[in-house]
Amino acid sequence: MKWVEKYAPKSLGDVLGNTKLKAQIESWAKEWVRGESQPPLLLVGPPGVGKTTMAHLVGDEYFSETIEVNASDKRSYDIIKRSVGESAQTQSLFQDGKKLIIIDEVDGISGRDDRGGSRAINEIIKNAKQPVILMANDPYSKNIATIKRNATVLKFTKIRSNSLNAQLKRICQKEGIDYDPDTLVKLSKQSNGDLRSAITTLQAIVDDNKITQENLDVVSEKNIKQNVFDTLRTILKSKNPEHVKDAMNTDGEPQFLIELLAENIPREYENVAEIARAYEMISLADVNLGRAFRTQDYTYWKYAFLFMGRGVADAKAETYKKFVPYKNSTVYSRLSKSKKNRNLMRDVTQKMSRKLHTSPKQLEAHIPYYSVLFEDNEVAYDLKEYFKLTDDEVKLFRSRKIPASVGKKREKELQKQQKEHEKQLQERLKKQKEQEKLAKLNLQETIDEKEDEIKSNEKAIDTEDEIIEDQNLLDISDIPTIKKPKEEEIKNETVVIEEEPEEEKKDKKPKSKQTTLFDF
Repeated sequence: MKWVEKYAPKSLGDVLGNTKLKAQIESWAKEWVRGESQPPLLLVGPPGVGKTTMAHLVGDEYFSETIEVNASDKRSYDIIKRSVGESAQTQSLFQDGKKLIIIDEVDGISGRDDRGGSRAINEIIKNAKQPVILMANDPYSKNIATIKRNATVLKFTKIRSNSLNAQLKRICQKEGIDYDPDTLVKLSKQSNGDLRSAITTLQAIVDDNKITQENLDVVSEKNIKQNVFDTLRTILKSKNPEHVKDAMNTDGEPQFLIELLAENIPREYENVAEIARAYEMISLADVNLGRAFRTQDYTYWKYAFLFMGRGVADAKAETYKKFVPYKNSTVYSRLSKSKKNRNLMRDVTQKMSRKLHTSPKQLEAHIPYYSVLFEDNEVAYDLKEYFKLTDDEVKLFRSRKIPASVGKKREKELQKQQKEHEKQLQERLKKQKEQEKLAKLNLQETIDEKEDEIKSNEKAIDTEDEIIEDQNLLDISDIPTIKKPKEEEIKNETVVIEEEPEEEKKDKKPKSKQTTLFDF
């Protein structure tokens, strides 16, 4: 039987290390037992510190049933929802009381290969009616960023080498093994706080119920990758070159470590000259990293690690005996924010360009002027409505939201203007109808006048025709006769014919032949 299983803790009291966290977990479990729902727990810390063991012991002592799922095996949205979602919503069929849901290695979910896995876990823990404990090894993993917001995070620390050494001694005594105390001390330090690894190695080096230094040397030292924050702490706290060299065996990216050091050097170092030397070492490390990437010659990496490791550690004259809360690099968050602002700028300028018929590139230069306009709430609301901007897009121009009262006021004004406009429109329609009616009346009067005039003209024409007919019907007796003269008168006298006036001549038609007295 493996000693890891044989000497596993049987109760919460037997668990080594993290005493405060153990008390918090017990208090959380008791609240659930009393019927008070609690947010899920997220246990984070390196392997071998007792996260899984403690979760199972809590389930055994306080809950009726324990269901464990490894999130790195059950990855996709549908699988996680089917395997865990139903269990977190329903009571146990065979036992009374709550059942504990354990989801291990939630930081092993990949965003690309396990699409929807994190979303499924977030939905489960938000709607869970049963206690849920989640576990992760890397507290800074991006895969658990959203999960951390919906759970109570408990950060486990490595077990101290003294506690490990005491546990190894107890095991040797129970197994009746003759051991070398110095060998156990070395094994405890090499285990780097991993109790499970220390017990496994102890069982492997036992030979004839003896443990010696030679047996330990046969087993190669475990190549444990340092957490990048542990590496950061060692560089800033230690001046021992060997310790710094061992700490540089980290799983973090070199560029990320450089950013962490640049962020936390002023928090640890107090002397200005030390800070200047440390940043000079950071600069040289960055130069060598750039050469490695540019030339594809990765021998430059060792120089980069020397500068950022031993160089920064040696920049301080003495180690500082103080507690410093190290912080994550703000460079990436600023870059992310900058990218978000660039995308926001692009969306806003495109909307504005369609309204103003101006290129988005030119509008970017005018953003500061629009920011001044957006300071006034009412103007900001009008511009927002005109350009069809969202609340997030308005943040490009002003940090605070436009008060809701401004929108309500504008709506009332618009409604009032709309009513006035409708009233004016109705008045114009009424006037237009009156004008059309008046025009019809005038037109009818004109038509009547024209008809009367036509009738009068027709009467006049009829009268003229009657006059002409009357003239044509005159009696021939009314025509004067001409007496025939005697021959003597003709011979002796010359007849004088009176000429008519010129006007009468013009009125009469010319005769075709001139008539004289001789024609008679």
